[in-house]
Amino acid sequence: MKLTVLGNNGPFPAAGGACSGYLMQHEGRNILFDCGSGVLSNLQKIINLHELDAIILTHLHSDHTSDMMVLKYAIQTLAARGLPNKILDVYAPDEPAEEFARLDVCNAFNLKPITKDLELVFSGLKLSFHIMNHPFKCFGIAASTGSKRIVYSGDTAKADDLALFFKNADALFLDSGLLEKDKTGHDVHMTSAECGKLAAEAGAKSLILTHFAPDFDIDDQIRNASAFFPGAKATSLMKEYEF
Repeated sequence: MKLTVLGNNGPFPAAGGACSGYLMQHEGRNILFDCGSGVLSNLQKIINLHELDAIILTHLHSDHTSDMMVLKYAIQTLAARGLPNKILDVYAPDEPAEEFARLDVCNAFNLKPITKDLELVFSGLKLSFHIMNHPFKCFGIAASTGSKRIVYSGDTAKADDLALFFKNADALFLDSGLLEKDKTGHDVHMTSAECGKLAAEAGAKSLILTHFAPDFDIDDQIRNASAFFPGAKATSLMKEYEF
């Protein structure tokens, strides 16, 4: 498996940055996890759009979906010009209903709902899902090949059942979108310290923090996570991870 970070900001992109997007590649298959602002441009640095096999949207907040609205134009335009293209399988939570309906573009997307029991297989790459703790229905993604298992949380606050879903992962890509000083008790993201504690509880082999506001001090994020999970790291734009 190879995962490339196409965007790691939220809820808006840094100058020259991009919001959430991660390209998963395995045995010639290309699966996009989330498609926030700036992701479509970065995706095309690696593959052509017609080489994309499917898109998984963890949830329907705009910093995870906004480039879907221009991707549909790309697919429609390529088709009109007779250039290589295909209708893309898109998997997303079916709530909020009005956001899900916006993705129902029959000449661009083959839209399918994610459920907690859904399992997808792409040439030996198995994807399973778990509901996260977020205001919009959000699903974390576990990607496994039999020998390796990585988990991407999407957006989530801490929850009692997350450690079981993350258990023994070779790598956890976790939402670290909240600063400790900004905690309110009604949080919708985790702090880097909470990510570190959760990774340790889950027995993960590695922790990679992501989903940073543009003004975050990333070194500080890493330090706070490493206090509970030594060796924690942070995503950077266009970085590749191989498992």
